[in-house]
Amino acid sequence: MNKTIAILSILVGGFLFPTIAFADDVDDVKAEYLRHIANSNNGELDSFVDQHLPGHSAFGPTGAMLTRWDSLEEEKKTALANVEAARQRGSGRSSVRSFRNVQVKHMEVKIYGRLTAVVTGYLTGTDTAPDGSTYQSARRFTAVWVKQGDRWREAHDHMSMLRVPMPR
Repeated sequence: MNKTIAILSILVGGFLFPTIAFADDVDDVKAEYLRHIANSNNGELDSFVDQHLPGHSAFGPTGAMLTRWDSLEEEKKTALANVEAARQRGSGRSSVRSFRNVQVKHMEVKIYGRLTAVVTGYLTGTDTAPDGSTYQSARRFTAVWVKQGDRWREAHDHMSMLRVPMPR
């Protein structure tokens, strides 16, 4: 009888404790994503890129081909070159992207297993056109985050322009 109770306790505990860990992971991933956007908004290129995994890939909002960096150093170098090119054009951009003052809307996080998270939602902010003019725009995004040790890092993101009104 005691052996049966012990086995049942282990099984019930095995089902409950991962659920608790997943709930914490959802909050952790949301916090990391919000920090990621804050780093972009503040032009913190090193901190922004350090939240990526080596080999990070992205589909940007312009519809261009997949971009992939073999190393974080290569990605940082590319990001710095993009910022410098924007400054030379005089567009006043100070972040990795031409998308500034970004706010996250309707963010959802799904954890798969214990090490993978898919983040979805919408971003609103100020876009800068090549001529330097600015306008408000919205984007939708999907991002894949992977847990390494106790840290969540982005492996891939896909962003596209939102062509319909922003959901409330």
